[in-house]
Amino acid sequence: MEKILKTLRKHWTRVWLIAILLISGGVYVTYSIYTEVSSVKRVVSTQASPVDMFSSNCMRPDISSRRLSSAEYSITVCNFDQDKPTIYNPSTISYTLHAELQVGENHTNLATYLAALDQTNAEQKAKYDSYLGKAELYFIYKTEDDATGAVARSANGFTPNNGFTVNLDSDTLAPQKSSVDMYKVEIDSSSINDPDTDIFVHVWAVPTPPTTLRTIETRLYGAASSSNTATWTGTFIETDCAAVDYDFYNYVITGSGEGTVDILWDPSKFNINEFFFNESLSGNTFVGRNTPTEIAGSDTKYGSEKYDGKYVGWSKITLSVGAVNSKNRYELQLYKTASDSLTGVSYTGDNAATKYIDCFFNT
Repeated sequence: MEKILKTLRKHWTRVWLIAILLISGGVYVTYSIYTEVSSVKRVVSTQASPVDMFSSNCMRPDISSRRLSSAEYSITVCNFDQDKPTIYNPSTISYTLHAELQVGENHTNLATYLAALDQTNAEQKAKYDSYLGKAELYFIYKTEDDATGAVARSANGFTPNNGFTVNLDSDTLAPQKSSVDMYKVEIDSSSINDPDTDIFVHVWAVPTPPTTLRTIETRLYGAASSSNTATWTGTFIETDCAAVDYDFYNYVITGSGEGTVDILWDPSKFNINEFFFNESLSGNTFVGRNTPTEIAGSDTKYGSEKYDGKYVGWSKITLSVGAVNSKNRYELQLYKTASDSLTGVSYTGDNAATKYIDCFFNT
């Protein structure tokens, strides 16, 4: 022991320097670990949580039209994300449900449309009376409350007196547990067999401010089934992604009709969350296999001259929709490739994220 102490005294300066280096190294490693964690948090926090804990079976922040095959349809308002039904909003949600009748391709409020008709003109008078008669066959009312259960039907019809607009009483969803309110829409029963139906029920739920929750909405209509009513489309949840650079994006495919959806993306720009490809966990069903394939120039569809070679080298996977389950919404999380993320490449402007993913519906 005495010999060790003598050695330490003799070389004290060297020992001291080594100790300082070791301590500095430990601080650096600790700092590196901390900054790595901070980096992960930064990536996550640059984008709002993908969990929308104010949702519906048919209403979405991005409005779309839904064809009904029966004269009645139930609408839910929930305090959880439709894809994550076991994660509940920790706060009480206050909201109001609104509905109005719309007409035509431009979805004009029916009251506005009728007011523009000249009732001294026989043809326009007949159209006025026709729409007025049809409007009497449309209703919306609450059927179930998350707290009290079944609700007695109240007469909430669309009439000229209310401007063909119904505003239901403000309501709430309970916090920290599954909470669902249910409403029913009734439409003209003859419309479901009419190929020329042009009356829509626009329904939207507005969360009471102040809140970060978004308004959700849909359009419901009855029409005879045709090939034109079956379609699936893909959109980014981040509607400002052409101007704002995110570390990851949420791409949602919605629609109706039986068939397949080819999802194409540029692997040099995006990686897709592996959960999406796991059929047992995600509930998705893929055609052929759940492993993406590369689009070659010899591909008779996407490698053809029709697309000017745009998709050659991209990845592709084919999703089965409509026949296997009743899902009408699929969500993918897109992550920047490691190289672009590390070098800070911005996916905005001419390099917008929207340029690097597409989807095509096949009946």
